[in-house]
Amino acid sequence: MRITNFESTGLDKIESWLEKNNINSIDEATLKEVLKVVNIAFVAEKIDRVQSTLLCELKDSYVQQSQRYVTMDDNSYSLPLLSTEDNNKAIQLTKKAFALYERMSQLNDGQFIGRPKVENYKYGIPIEDARYILPLSTLTNLSIAMTGNKLFNLYSLFNNSKYIGIFKDMESQLSRNLPKKLVELLTNFDIHSGTKSDLVESLYDEEFGKLSNTDNMILFSTFKDLDLKVGLGALTSTLKETPSERLEDWGNLASEKAKAVANRVLGYGHDSIAEQARTVFGMMCSMVTYHQQIRHRLSENVREDLLNLILDKERQVIVPLSIENSVFYEEYLEVVQAIKEFRIYVLEKYDNAKALPFLLNCDAVKLIISTNARVDRTMLSERICKNSQWEIRELAIKKLSELKSMSEVLYEKALPSCVYGKCKEGKMTCGKQLEMQQQFASKVSVKS
Repeated sequence: MRITNFESTGLDKIESWLEKNNINSIDEATLKEVLKVVNIAFVAEKIDRVQSTLLCELKDSYVQQSQRYVTMDDNSYSLPLLSTEDNNKAIQLTKKAFALYERMSQLNDGQFIGRPKVENYKYGIPIEDARYILPLSTLTNLSIAMTGNKLFNLYSLFNNSKYIGIFKDMESQLSRNLPKKLVELLTNFDIHSGTKSDLVESLYDEEFGKLSNTDNMILFSTFKDLDLKVGLGALTSTLKETPSERLEDWGNLASEKAKAVANRVLGYGHDSIAEQARTVFGMMCSMVTYHQQIRHRLSENVREDLLNLILDKERQVIVPLSIENSVFYEEYLEVVQAIKEFRIYVLEKYDNAKALPFLLNCDAVKLIISTNARVDRTMLSERICKNSQWEIRELAIKKLSELKSMSEVLYEKALPSCVYGKCKEGKMTCGKQLEMQQQFASKVSVKS
């Protein structure tokens, strides 16, 4: 891998400040504060998808190379350092997965304009589905733009004991672009243990245990009355009396009164009030879909340890319907099983970090998600679109159904623009506006 196109604003000022004040040690809060308005951008080229996933979890701006533009050849994956015999086995399995991916996603003969549709694929398996078979050793490019205070999180990740060695080259190259004294400060913190993820995960053992491939979107907690929270929040800025006094005036009609206020203020376009309503869901999805979840950076997530995906031998992988109904189904399962067995072997012989690249895009991961209604209105309107990847769309529709049972007002607009009027996808429109309106018309007022 290599770091390219590095650029920063404000690092020179930080360097001068550190030197001028002869600062050799500093507390975390102060370091983060002084770095808060520093801007840093760079491209991490030819990193694997373990690295890109962990980086995107840091929640800044990350743009990743689309799978459709990745070439499947000997330079398209990166394997951990193994013995010669084990490395040969790893190469053999990786090439099997790559070859299956290419065969499944073959295009028909003939010309087509723009992005290929399902009918343009020889076996009806689009790239978005074929990629489920790819291991996380597959390489990608990641464009990164971040504030300087995220450097603390980044260096914590670099030195997390669970991922030792995974970011060695990246840390070395990035450090050459940063002030020497700043790097010393970042690496002097007691960050080598990383987050106590085992302890955190134990808190959510019960919730994780309820999630499965079928029960893959579960509401765990929410405020008692979302409309009341939002309506009262909307009035707080304009009330002369206190919110509790207004609630007392409303009496038994409080919920309906607040709902009317929320409906009116949201109608003005003041979506910020929707942030007063919060929910916590559990989700189980493929690693493909998990990456889509974290790249939005809008929700707060707690993910189970990736090691669980390797150790849980009974956990089923996600199989796209297009593959399940194809001639490749049995081969798909055979390749998955072979890689599963190999990564257990690698884990037992080597360590966690060397086993992670043999995770697959189709592996299912569990997470807990905290969002507010404003975030969900944005995310669901994009994910329920017919152009969205099928798995994230199915999960979004499940979530919307649960949310609407709690508040029709808050989630009325949590749908693609085509349901209400004109599709915003332009030339990329799916052309199925009528179908979308019929599916959701019973729950919204559809414009002609």
